[in-house]
Amino acid sequence: MSHAVLALAAAVFCACGCVWFLPAMADVRARDDRPLSRRIAAAGCLTGWGTVALLTPLLLAPVSWSVIAAVATTGAATTGALAARSRVHRARELRETEEHWAVWGYGTPVRPAPSPRRAFLVWLLPGLVAATAVATAILWQGQADRGRTAAAALAAAGVVAAFLVIAIVDAARRQVPDRHQR
Repeated sequence: MSHAVLALAAAVFCACGCVWFLPAMADVRARDDRPLSRRIAAAGCLTGWGTVALLTPLLLAPVSWSVIAAVATTGAATTGALAARSRVHRARELRETEEHWAVWGYGTPVRPAPSPRRAFLVWLLPGLVAATAVATAILWQGQADRGRTAAAALAAAGVVAAFLVIAIVDAARRQVPDRHQR
């Protein structure tokens, strides 16, 4: 596939991402009006979409695939690190809020249990990323022939299947029983 087609796809994908990065820009610009966890998550969102935007001109420039892969990997790693840091800050903010409620004598607010759909996605999405990484690592090691391609596909399918089983089991465990059934 030509670089121009990939650059066009990245540009269109980035333009469609405005539903995420425009609210993230508003969160970053709001500064202290937003919780720190939300601003960090917004910075991660902007980093991810900025990486996609940066890949567009890189795909049009005469650079090697290793440079493009390095930019994409660095952007993805930074975005993931910011997302993880945001989750840590969010947990800390929730604990502080619960402590304040307890000090004021109102008891602690009850956090809703994660939904089965969310639990499913929490396992499935990293599985897809891991499967892609495994397949890429297998194909990167040598000449792409039918055997290597089949091995990469089978390894990726195995990783996805393992994460899918974990996702189904975890979602089923979190399933809330219907109150009308007894």
